Amino acid sequence: MNEIIAILVFVVWYTLSLIISEYFGKNTKPGVEWIFFISMIFSPFAGYLLVRLTSISKKSS
Repeated sequence: MNEIIAILVFVVWYTLSLIISEYFGKNTKPGVEWIFFISMIFSPFAGYLLVRLTSISKKSS
């Protein structure tokens, strides 16, 4: 049973990391790859926080 819980936690962690990096990472300075790396190593919340802190504001010139 512990193995199933560990697998489910990993799948949820991986899925959230992918969603955050692909959906939000395109408009940030670090880019999709670094946002995914930060999300996988630390947590999806840390990746989302990095996205919010480094978002490139879309200013009309």
